This record gives sequence, C-alpha cells and structure tokens, in this order.
Amino acid sequence: MMKLIPLYGPVKNRYAAYFLRKIIHATCPEQYFVRFMSQQVNPCANASYALTFDFDFEKDIEAFPYLLDMLKEKDIKAGFAVIGKFVEKYPDIHKRAVDEGHEIINHTYTHPDNPHWAPDRYFNKLSYAEQKSEIEKAHEVYQKILGIDCIGFRTPHYGNLHTESVYPILSELGYKYSSSTAACAYKGFGAPSEHSHGIIEIPTGCSLHFPLAIFDSWNMLRKNNPFLGDDKLFVEEFDATIEVVKEHNLFLTHYFDPYDIVVNNKLERVLDSINRHNIKTLLYRDLIF
Repeated sequence: MMKLIPLYGPVKNRYAAYFLRKIIHATCPEQYFVRFMSQQVNPCANASYALTFDFDFEKDIEAFPYLLDMLKEKDIKAGFAVIGKFVEKYPDIHKRAVDEGHEIINHTYTHPDNPHWAPDRYFNKLSYAEQKSEIEKAHEVYQKILGIDCIGFRTPHYGNLHTESVYPILSELGYKYSSSTAACAYKGFGAPSEHSHGIIEIPTGCSLHFPLAIFDSWNMLRKNNPFLGDDKLFVEEFDATIEVVKEHNLFLTHYFDPYDIVVNNKLERVLDSINRHNIKTLLYRDLIF
C-alpha cells in the first residue's frame, strides 16, 4: 500500500487530500505519521511540544480561569490566541495569563466570522487595509491593556480564511511568526519554516492515527461524522501521539478550544500525558529567539 502513496509530503488540493486521507487513515496511519514527521527539521535538540488555545467565544472565556489553574498546577506554559475585543471586555483574566508566563497570540480585533463581534465578515474577504487594521488594532489593545508587544499571529478559523496577504502585513508590523496552517498541508512536516517576507509559519499538528487531519476537538469530536466522537478516545489518541513524538525526537504543536478541553477532565489528562512522557514544552516565541 505504501508504494501507492506518491509523496510523504503536504497535500494542498482539497479533493486529493480528502481521498488520500480516507486511504491513509484506513490502512497505514501510524507508518505515514512517522514517515511524514521524521522529514522535519526539529528546531529543538530533543522531542518538544507547544500547546496553544484559541479563545473565540464567551464560553472559552468562562473556561479561562480553570485552564490557568490547571496549567499552573501542572507547571506548563501555553500560547493563547485571543481576540482584542475580549481583552478589552475581560482585561483581568488576560493580564493573569501574561503574569503567569503564557504567550499571547494575535487573533485579530473582532475575529471576523465570529457571532459576538463580526458575524457577517470573513477574514479572507476583507481588503488588505481591513486585514491590517484587524491585526493592528488587536496589537494596540495588547500593548495598552496587557503591556506586551505581540510577535505572532493566528488567522481566525484557519483553512480558506487564511490568505497570503497576511505575511506582508505581519512583516510591516514587525511580527515574527504566523500559526495559521495545518501541518498536513504545509511544508516543514509539522516544524516551523520560513514562509515569506521573513515570517516563520508554525503549522498546527495532526495525530498518530489521523496524520492528514488537524487534531483538535472540532475535527475529532464535534463536527458531523467526527474522526473519534468520544472524549476517552480523544485523550488516548493524544497520549499515543505524544509517545511517538518522544520516541522519534519530533516537534509537534496543537491548538484546543478551552470550553471543550475542560469537559470530562480532558485537560488534566492531556497535561498529565505531557508530563508523564517527560516531553519538553515550549512557547512559539521560544522558537524565534
């Protein structure tokens, strides 16, 4: 079967990706995951993992205090992609995140295509000037309220909403990285690599048995016909993936939705898995400086 696979590399065509995913996930996912990821240039000497969260909804903010409590208890730092409007509305919890050593990632000012702030706007349909304004206004909020200068960006909703116009904008604003693509569809084999305009792209990762899908709660648990559909299986898949990352000295990063990861003790079990495998954790900014 493996001889039929033309390339252990990124698959950008959505139709080709769909059929290849069906074949790989049903026949040889573990072998594909290891072969694909082993081609990366790991920016760290040893196995390493970067944990991030996206705060898109009010229910994510509700989960924020508990998330911070658990990260502090397990002694793990994380990256938080946050919306400027939420920082304005809930400054204290975001200040706490900064004070406890976590990284803030620019997730735009209103998160276009967001039911709270911009339900009828889509990031990829904005003009260059509007996209820049969304990123710049959020940056100014982080400066004013949190006292930080952001260096990284994440496009709202990834996928088709991510556009090449982001990179010159980020360069103009002095940013260093973006994390807005999927590892299975991007060069670098899951590791950071330079994209354009001097910006590093850090693609979010997959998992051992689903190497051609983003490993997050929506794909694995919440969409129609999810890959897993079960919280226990979700944690087991994470644990198996981390074990292989450790064994093969790989770099991997994921993002999770706070409101979902705190349900049924998934967060605690994910953090325990990281610590049990004694895998190095780091922030995206650690990869840049």
